[in-house]
Amino acid sequence: MKPINFTFLLILIIHQINFAQWEEINISTSFTLSSVHFLNDVDGFVVGGNKIFKTNDGGDNWEISFTGSDLVFLEDVFILEEDNIIAVGQDFDSNQSVIVKTINNGTNWNLVNISNTSFLNSIFFTSPTTGYCSGSGGTILKSTNSGDAWQELNSGTGTNLQSIYFVNDMVGIAVGGNPLSSTILKTQNGGNSWSPIISPTNNNLQSAFFINDQIGYVVGWNGEIIKTEDCGSSWVSQNSVSMVGNLEVIFTDENTGYIVGGQVNESLIQKTINGGDLWEDVSPNIPEGLTSIYFSSVDVGYAVGGNGTVVKTESGGVMTSTNNLFSNTDILLFPNPT
Repeated sequence: MKPINFTFLLILIIHQINFAQWEEINISTSFTLSSVHFLNDVDGFVVGGNKIFKTNDGGDNWEISFTGSDLVFLEDVFILEEDNIIAVGQDFDSNQSVIVKTINNGTNWNLVNISNTSFLNSIFFTSPTTGYCSGSGGTILKSTNSGDAWQELNSGTGTNLQSIYFVNDMVGIAVGGNPLSSTILKTQNGGNSWSPIISPTNNNLQSAFFINDQIGYVVGWNGEIIKTEDCGSSWVSQNSVSMVGNLEVIFTDENTGYIVGGQVNESLIQKTINGGDLWEDVSPNIPEGLTSIYFSSVDVGYAVGGNGTVVKTESGGVMTSTNNLFSNTDILLFPNPT
């Protein structure tokens, strides 16, 4: 009997467990997936290219819920409430903004008539009736009837607005910029007027998230992280993380947050458990960049990205402790001594 190289075997087992915190799910598409949103632990939607995908079993199985024309590109999706979902983007054939909506949980989708040519990047609703979109050219749109009609607001800028987030009915933040500068806008009157806020960075900003009505985070190019503790009136830079690609940030509580990104040959996910003071790498071993992340509960999360990539965690993105993985009765070596 050949002797077993037990050290190598143990390293191999632990390496496999280390990447088991993210399970790759087949969604049967090669489109780059740009956004994911879940209503609860089982019902969720993903958009990418001209398609919207739907799951009713926690991501184990996906079906195509909507297909647009060939040159439609959907960038973001938001669940207002059960059965009521909206996705946004642009039709590059007609050079028109695209907003599609369902009121029956994705069984049928209707195109919302809108006179706008912007690429809509982000959508956020503060209630089942009131919502906002942001997009290219400084575009900010507002709806007060659950997305059936939209009015354009004056943002005061012509730069791309990549992300919009509201902390309550009146106060919201929009962020973006261009390759050489960043833009932060704040409203305190439900979007009727927007004021520019000084940014501590020149990096283009891509994603905003608030954990309460005071503390929020924004991420951008070159792994940029900035934080506010006064509802977006001022921002300071945090310790940057080693990230590339189009970044997105989400927090599941006041201390625990995630940033996704990557490139064509690498998925990147960073996690903090101390409010962003330190970040650790919890990336899956998948050669595709990630674009969006969403947690349906504290530990259950999904990330999507290039080439139809969908990954899921049920452990907050980290492996369970290996301290008790082996005991002295777990391993039988033969012959003895080995």
